[in-house]
Amino acid sequence: MPAPNVDVVGWDIGGANIKAARWSKAGWQVVQQPFAIWQRRDELTTALAGISARLGESSHAAVTITAELSDAFRTKREGIAFVLDALQAALPETNIQIFGLDGHFHDLQSAYNNHMLVAAANWLATALVVRRQFTDCLLVDVGSTTTDIIPIQHSRVVAKGRHDPGRLVEGELLYTGALRTPVQAMVNRLPLWGSWCPVATELFATAQDVHLLLGSLTPEECTSPTADGRPATPELAAERLARVVCADIEMLSDNDIHLMARYIAAEQVRQISEAIMQVISSNNVQGPVVAVGVGDFLAQAAAARLEIACQSPAKVLGKKAGEVAPAAAVALLLSEALDRV
Repeated sequence: MPAPNVDVVGWDIGGANIKAARWSKAGWQVVQQPFAIWQRRDELTTALAGISARLGESSHAAVTITAELSDAFRTKREGIAFVLDALQAALPETNIQIFGLDGHFHDLQSAYNNHMLVAAANWLATALVVRRQFTDCLLVDVGSTTTDIIPIQHSRVVAKGRHDPGRLVEGELLYTGALRTPVQAMVNRLPLWGSWCPVATELFATAQDVHLLLGSLTPEECTSPTADGRPATPELAAERLARVVCADIEMLSDNDIHLMARYIAAEQVRQISEAIMQVISSNNVQGPVVAVGVGDFLAQAAAARLEIACQSPAKVLGKKAGEVAPAAAVALLLSEALDRV
């Protein structure tokens, strides 16, 4: 990719994480920071300003928002307005452009006036960039919380859903991710001692524990808070997983716990595979799965399960930017739009 003439910081402001990517002549600089907006909404302005300071000031910001779904807000309208207010307060000297579901950027007043146009448009930004390298593919972005499954045909994004409920119905949005998903949301029983043990419907462990214990994630990649508040280490992940079946590490062997983790991971891959098949059956998509996000390994495993080739969008994003794909995508799109002016 040619270096940009204008530095742009892309933002993907979610309900549980804030992702930011600065696109400049020096390349990509990215930040991914957990931020539970339902617990800390009044700190959003400070968090945005802090991330901006880490990345270095830029006169232009490209933004996509998904935090409006949080139950910190009574409606999505309220959520969008709250985030827009925080952006203006945190970045007072910045030209802020909000990405919409029409594939274009909008000024702040337009975003206030048409909140559903700019709500949860992050998936489209990623797809508009990925289609440059893969004209026919199925983009699978596995983040910390959700999985986006986006069909691209002849360089056109042909996804049918245009808001969260519609995307859930179409199989294009799956509420499972590599970090935050509770174990009891992925399985209702686990193999134990030659039988099946029902799981406790308590937040004892998350997907992060599973993939950390299995070696698919490093401790540094485990940015989500753990269920018990203790550090994200393989040893403590095993303790958390043991509690899913109301046990502890003195009652279970290492093999017992690893077997449970492997089963949970396999079930999560199965769920992603089924959603992929639903989208393929609806669109007859040809071409590979293109895997991005912190959980790209899950997309790769789902593709292997379905015997579909899997690729990485290295030419248009690369590994670092691919982990915060929507933020990087909006930065790239706005940078190019500014270069054309």
